[in-house]
Amino acid sequence: MHHKPIGTIQVDLDGLWTNLQYYGHSSELYPDTIFESSIPAFLELFEKYDIKATFFLVGKDALISEKVVLVKEIIKAGHEIANHTYSHTFGFRKLSSAEKGEEIKKGEEIIDKITGKKPVGFKAPGYDVDVETLQLLALRGYRYDSSIIATPFYPAIMSLNRLLSGGIKRTHGPKWSWGLAPNYPYFPSPQKEWRKARSTLHSASTLLELPCSVMPLARMPFHTTFVMKFGLSYFKTAHTLYKKTHHPLNYEFHAADLSADFHDSRLPHLNSFTAERRAHICENIIKTISRDYSIMTSQDLIKKLDEKKNQEKD
Repeated sequence: MHHKPIGTIQVDLDGLWTNLQYYGHSSELYPDTIFESSIPAFLELFEKYDIKATFFLVGKDALISEKVVLVKEIIKAGHEIANHTYSHTFGFRKLSSAEKGEEIKKGEEIIDKITGKKPVGFKAPGYDVDVETLQLLALRGYRYDSSIIATPFYPAIMSLNRLLSGGIKRTHGPKWSWGLAPNYPYFPSPQKEWRKARSTLHSASTLLELPCSVMPLARMPFHTTFVMKFGLSYFKTAHTLYKKTHHPLNYEFHAADLSADFHDSRLPHLNSFTAERRAHICENIIKTISRDYSIMTSQDLIKKLDEKKNQEKD
């Protein structure tokens, strides 16, 4: 009997205020189109294709009652809620150890209050992780981090995006060296977040890194942000290549990928896509992934990998 390879789908719940913040605009925390329209749309698609996904929640959004109602809908549908920090601070790895710890703790406590259990997964804002953050997560009992994107091209992509969008200069985010990171789940070494430990005995902890999957060989990102720019044929090529690796898939969406139409001159890159086009692209991606992979929450993926490791030992 043929078994599908396993994989996980993650959705970063970055609302309007985090997008405005990224491009250097002042922003207030309030109910917004991106957050409130995208969650029902994702839940509908995931139900249609029988998928359980992982949603990364920014703690500050739970200060808004309308948003908490939607988060509870995610939980009711059987999806996982993971920690995306409390305030989605850009330049996360430049914070002090105490500041990082507080961001993780406050986000965690809010999720615990809403869901009744501590999150086991974490993602840094803007993929901005380092060894110290991984160590802090391990001390708090997290099972996985999902902040690495294993491509050398992101710094150049971010610079180009800044020039085209008029955004402010960013010095955070993925490093060139991350192109050397494994393109599959791995235990990071204590010295470098992108380097695979020689064994679990030599790793920084039992914390597993679930990197955002990139195209094999070329190492180009192919999560939905890039599919929106380059089209579904780009996704299909990358997906076909990745499938040949037989590695677990970790595919990423952002809330804006499936939000309703909105018009904000400060975010021209989002205004350029209609809600209909975004929905078409997202459904095609989800349909293809669900056909070729057995998709589960990230925490269940970790359990599956643990089971496989124990079977190999026996």
